[in-house]
Amino acid sequence: MVREMDEEEEDTIRMRKQELRRYMMSLRDSLSREEMIRASSIIQEKVLKTDEFNSSSIVGLYSPIGSEVDTSTLARYAIEEGKILAYPRIEDRYTMVFVMVLDPAIDLTIGRYGILEPLPSKVVKPDLVIVPGLVWDEHGHRIGYGKGYYDRYLSMNRDAVRIGLAYDFQVLSSIPHSRMDVRVNMIVTERRSIRVDDDNNSDVMG
Repeated sequence: MVREMDEEEEDTIRMRKQELRRYMMSLRDSLSREEMIRASSIIQEKVLKTDEFNSSSIVGLYSPIGSEVDTSTLARYAIEEGKILAYPRIEDRYTMVFVMVLDPAIDLTIGRYGILEPLPSKVVKPDLVIVPGLVWDEHGHRIGYGKGYYDRYLSMNRDAVRIGLAYDFQVLSSIPHSRMDVRVNMIVTERRSIRVDDDNNSDVMG
């Protein structure tokens, strides 16, 4: 039986997450453009080789902001392979949906929080969601930007395969997490790929 956290424990987790967000954002933003391009290229090439990507029909990507891992190669290959491509759109304070996109260069516009997102169109449910994040651990836990959009979306769409993209230094051995957090099935970095099963066991590959 899993014990429920009390309010004080939840507050401690929230504060620790904020500390990790600030630390990792600073560390990530210190990367040079060349380092980001090189690592992003390696990460995307590794994702393209996974069974999860190749067997997917509808791929949900994120539009990278700042120093996030790029996703443009994944978008290009998804289109070339005839997959349906979708990007997140913020509907309101609590709701995020994935909207079908034919051409990211044309169909995305600056939305809430300054992130490129699609205009209102056909809402789809990806069977593969590529997930952004600031901090990860080897058990698939994730710390995002604190708004909760991905956790809420993924908690209601648990059939979708979830792959997180990260620079290797963003992945720690463990991070604080709460009952509302949704783990990913796999984390891909430029140095390793970590698969996580339902029993919280991880398998690390180079």
